[in-house]
Amino acid sequence: MTSQLKQAIDIAQSLSLAEQLELLKTLSDIIQRTHSLETQATTTEEDTDFSAASFRQSWQQAMTEQTLPISQLWEGIDTDA
Repeated sequence: MTSQLKQAIDIAQSLSLAEQLELLKTLSDIIQRTHSLETQATTTEEDTDFSAASFRQSWQQAMTEQTLPISQLWEGIDTDA
């Protein structure tokens, strides 16, 4: 436990119940915001990397005529399900 955390705990213990509840609400909001931002940053980086790589590969295939006719893309797909 860091000295800053120990000081924060000591301060929290000296607060009234109403103040502790307000502190708990504020800390909860901070934690949720931080978690959301970290999750968003991670997801965005992964999605962007995948999308960029996928687009580059698809573009390269299209430019070198390594594509399939649309009619062939549907072969073997059961559309009656």
